[in-house]
Amino acid sequence: MSRITSSAPGKVILFGEHFVVEGQPAIAIAVSLRAYVTVEPTQSDEIKVYSKNFDLTETFPLNQRDSWTGKMTPVAVAAYTAMLEADKKTGLNIHIDSQIPPGSGMGSSAAVAVATVHATSLALGLQLDPRKVSDLAYEAEKVVHGKPSGIDNTIATFGGAIAYRKGEGFIQLKPIFRGVKLVLADTGNPRNTGEMVRRVLALKNTYPSILDPIYYSAGKLVVEAAQLLEKGDYENLGILMNINHGLLSAVGVSTKEIELLVHTARENGALGAKLTGAGGGGYIVALCRENDAEKIISALKSHATNVLTVNLEEEGVRKENI
Repeated sequence: MSRITSSAPGKVILFGEHFVVEGQPAIAIAVSLRAYVTVEPTQSDEIKVYSKNFDLTETFPLNQRDSWTGKMTPVAVAAYTAMLEADKKTGLNIHIDSQIPPGSGMGSSAAVAVATVHATSLALGLQLDPRKVSDLAYEAEKVVHGKPSGIDNTIATFGGAIAYRKGEGFIQLKPIFRGVKLVLADTGNPRNTGEMVRRVLALKNTYPSILDPIYYSAGKLVVEAAQLLEKGDYENLGILMNINHGLLSAVGVSTKEIELLVHTARENGALGAKLTGAGGGGYIVALCRENDAEKIISALKSHATNVLTVNLEEEGVRKENI
């Protein structure tokens, strides 16, 4: 048993959020922001988790698993599931340092869960298959989101770009990502992913005959978008981003702050712009030509609390040589 640091990337959902929960496909890409998790086995009978981002330490006794509570519970659950897989119960010190803004819709919790499972298993002498890492991290995601789609832990594990459908797994895409950038802008309003997912599902259950066609359209849109992504047809991809945003607005997850950022990006030359993640706050994503990026970034800074430019991250979860 040894001290191990692993990292996993965040993500941006380009198409299909919310609709993916009910079996429609979605497209996500890993982005160049990573969560770093260091795991060190100890002689204690507890899991101690420290988050640098929240400046928070919480302790989880191994013999009181059913009564764990606290902000870091999903991290402890991720470590515990890996511990059970390795068939080694031991104390752990876990240190989290993430570049991914929490509550942003960029898969922060999933990246931390994936890196935690990966580092814990290696620290306990177990080399897990990537699919197993993703499956175990999904259990921790259930603590956060209740009924997660599975897309966040998948992209954090495998990296790159994927088309994903719940229950059917994923297809690795080969996007041509040249001459364009993704710009992310923060509304400054945090939102609860689990709550937004429950709200949309409740709406769908109340009005299934109205919402079903919207879900179907969202699914057809993703199939078209995957082809455009691999062709590098970003003019039309941007149009589909705008349509996807309209569908998300229809199910009630946009806000006036999101709309302001989306339209600011479009008015300043973005090929397409939409909310990304659960909505209700968080970030928007804008697809833009490299030559237009600075103008768009400057305009967004007038209204956003944070603006980021990200690249496609080809590599998923990995062990860090620190």
